[in-house]
This record gives sequence, structure tokens and C-alpha cells, in this order.
Amino acid sequence: MSQLPTLTVRKALFAFALSCILVMCLVALAFAHLRGDRFTDSAFDHAARFRTTAAAEDLARTLERDWQDLAFLTGRVAGLDPEQLTYLMTGASGDGRRISWVGYADLDGQVIAATNGLLVGQNVAERPWFRNGLSGGFAGDVHDAVLLAQLLEGEGAEPLRFLDLSKPVTDASGQPSGVIGMHINASWLAEHLRETSETFGIDLYLINPNGDISASSADEAPDTAELQVLRAAQIGAQSGGRETWPDGREYFSALVPQVTYGDLPDFGWRMVGRLDADYLDVGLDLIRSEALYALLIAVFLIGLLTVLVARAVRTPFAELAASAQRIADGSQEYPPSFRTTREAALLSAALARLQQDRITDER
Repeated sequence: MSQLPTLTVRKALFAFALSCILVMCLVALAFAHLRGDRFTDSAFDHAARFRTTAAAEDLARTLERDWQDLAFLTGRVAGLDPEQLTYLMTGASGDGRRISWVGYADLDGQVIAATNGLLVGQNVAERPWFRNGLSGGFAGDVHDAVLLAQLLEGEGAEPLRFLDLSKPVTDASGQPSGVIGMHINASWLAEHLRETSETFGIDLYLINPNGDISASSADEAPDTAELQVLRAAQIGAQSGGRETWPDGREYFSALVPQVTYGDLPDFGWRMVGRLDADYLDVGLDLIRSEALYALLIAVFLIGLLTVLVARAVRTPFAELAASAQRIADGSQEYPPSFRTTREAALLSAALARLQQDRITDER
């Protein structure tokens, strides 16, 4: 009898399974090497942009509600005397921690009514909120307190600073009759950014039209000349991506070129958000570990399926081969009948017919 091939059905099935596993691993490794960094950078860049945009809209929505309150006050001036107007403005200021002052000044700039009577009788004609408020809605960037510095106390050693909202008051003929201004505490703005930063997991910076940082959620304030995203903020251009900041660490940065919502006037702000790339790399390592575990599980399942298929396919052919060998040696046995596969069923039936014919011929 000639020498039989060494390759068996079982070996062939296992070789096929191992080849599939090898190809799967090589494709996964090639994809991770060629596209992994680009994919993760794109995903984290999108996350930085999405969170920064959401933070900017959240801030603008909050300030837009103050603008609506201011619009409501401008419509009540004509129907109230100064005492009643003072009472209304004091109520609009709440506890004073966020809105420090609301006041109404006539066309000459003299304050007629204000929160708790502060600055009543004084002239504010030279203040930007009054001058700009006469010509339309005005939103002013963070600035040091001037007239209110001696009347209100700041928090700790920090100087008192405000951002302004103002709107003209018109008479029945539609002509300006004065301006209502609102001073919002800048410490509230910084605290709001810190809280939003914790909520969205991103550092936030408000950049004014001059390129200076008006408020931020972080302690350090990098020079806008040091970073591409901050330089882009000065001109309002879109920018972002991975960048090394002055602290030597890499961040994914994003820029929102305008912080406004609804009817809120434009403060001229741009918002910059940054995500810590080192922190994201930790998350990426976890993702890679989970991907490795998933790959190992897939290999185990493929191996298990291969064993089951090999048993289901090999066993009938192995037993039929052994039975055929015995029949060829003169045995009178009939081969076992298998119906696990079409081929096994046909082979067992053919061997049975051959054995039947042989036994009949011998008789």
C-alpha cells in the first residue's frame, strides 16, 4: 500500500482556523498602526469642539436671560416713579452675588434709580455702558469697577470687576429717553466657567477682541502669542487640534469664534477649550486593553468552533475510512450510517451498497 498523505481533515480545519486568526490579527494591527492615531486624534478633536461649543452656548444662554430681564425693565420705566423703579431694580439684582448693580440714567447721564439707591444722583455719561447703550443694545467686556469700587466689596483681595449689559429706554414716540445698565460680577463669570469646566471635563478660556483672556476656568493664563489656537482667537478664525501648551503638556484645543445666543449683543468674545491629551491617552490605553481582550475572546471562540466543526466533520469520515479498510481486508461488517453531512451520508450509503453487492456475489 502506498504511503498515505500526512494531511488529515482535522489538521486542515485547524490550519484554516489558524490562518483566519492570523489574517484577522494582522489586519487589526495594520489598521491600528496606519489609522489608529489619526482616528483617535479626529475623535478627540471632535470631542473638544463639541464640548467647547456646548460650554459657549450654555454661557450665552445664561447671559441672554439677563438680557431679557433688562429688556423687561426698559419697558417698565415710563410707568413707574423713581422709588418704584428702584424697588424693581433691587429685586432684579437678587442677592447681588451675580448681578451687582442695575441702574437707569436719563439722557444727561444722571442716575435716576438703581439697585439699593447706589449711584443715584451721580453722572455716568462718560461710562461706556451709557454711551454705547444710547445707540442700541450693548454688551461690554470685563473691566474694573470705577464708580462702584468704593460702594461694593469685592471677594477677598480680588478687585471688583464687572461685565456690562445696557439697553436704551425709549419714549412713546420711539425716541431715546435714557439707558438702563446692568453690571454682572466678573467673579460669577469665572465661577460659572469653572463649574462648566467640571461638567464638560474641559478647560475653558474667554478671549476678548484685544486677544486678552477675560476669564478662564484654569489658574494659569497663557500668553495668546504662545499658541496657535489663541492667536487664531484674536482674529476669530477657526482653529484646533493637538498642540503643546506653555506648561509642556499636549492638549486638544478648539475655538468657538463667537459667544452669543438669541438677542444677546455680542461681547466680542471667543471661547477656547482644551482637553488634556495625557488624560485622553489613559482612556485610549483602556480602549486598547479592552480591544485586546475582545480579540483574545474572538480567538478563543474561533478555536472552540473549529474543534466542534472538526469533530462534526472528521468523525464520520474517520469511522467510514476505518470501516472501508476493514471491509477491504475481508470483513463482513456493514459501514456505519452517518447523516451529519451530505457527503458523509452519500459515502456511507455507497459503501453499504458495495458491501451488499460483495456479500451477494460471494453467495
